[in-house]
Amino acid sequence: MKRLAPLTTAILAAALVGCAATPRAYNPEESRALNLARAGGIYDMDLRDSGDGTRSYSKGMLVPLLDLASLATSFDAPLRHLSGSQTSLFNATEIMMTPDSPSARPSLMGWMPASMASSEAQAYEQYVDLVDQAIRLAANDMALSATKLSNVETPEIDGHPLVLWSIESTEYGCGVGQCVVAYNIKTPNRWKSPAYVEGTGPESYNIAANHPENYSRLVFRQSGEQLSFPVDEFYRTVSGALPSWMVVYFPPGTVIRDGEPLPYPVLYEQGQRLMFKEPDHE
Repeated sequence: MKRLAPLTTAILAAALVGCAATPRAYNPEESRALNLARAGGIYDMDLRDSGDGTRSYSKGMLVPLLDLASLATSFDAPLRHLSGSQTSLFNATEIMMTPDSPSARPSLMGWMPASMASSEAQAYEQYVDLVDQAIRLAANDMALSATKLSNVETPEIDGHPLVLWSIESTEYGCGVGQCVVAYNIKTPNRWKSPAYVEGTGPESYNIAANHPENYSRLVFRQSGEQLSFPVDEFYRTVSGALPSWMVVYFPPGTVIRDGEPLPYPVLYEQGQRLMFKEPDHE
């Protein structure tokens, strides 16, 4: 058996190279949500389709929304220059989670057309501008006050800083420092685009979810006991303001709707919340 090991390794390496060289084909036996998630690098089998979309995640991997002791935190130190309430949002929150399974963490995925940038650095700046614009538009649509926090020192992920926005709304219980949006963009990679991703070209600057730590994410957090902010509506509105080639994935327990966390995974595309339903049930 030992003599076969090098050959087995070589075959596996060749297969992986082949997979990386071509975009994933659309699987009609899977939901659009699952096809997009797989294309974006969420390959683990903890995420799957189910008949009604509510049983699309392995029970053993669930992370309760506010069970801070269960979170794998990659940044333990408080963020400097933030108020006490703002700091509490980020010392043990899903924005800092690095679970082994990509499906266990919120992820922002995208396939920016290669024609939009001349380098990875320029593509990164384009991604940041697009997310900032989407947050501004969503805040305007929902009558929120949104301020980008430029005078704070935040951790870096893949060499880029975590970006923070402060959200204020009397209607939704968001006083000063109580509601924050955090996101980051990993360094984009030049890649080929899946044909079923709308609005992109044959080649793209891709941000994917498969790296253990260097993946992009967008998360809203509200402090306090009353979780009254319509997080699902906010994510849908932000998604609708993003280009059609950007999607956002959330695992169970991380999206609040009507004051309760959704117990199943969802993916937002062009303002729509997609569930992981078997195609025959969509």
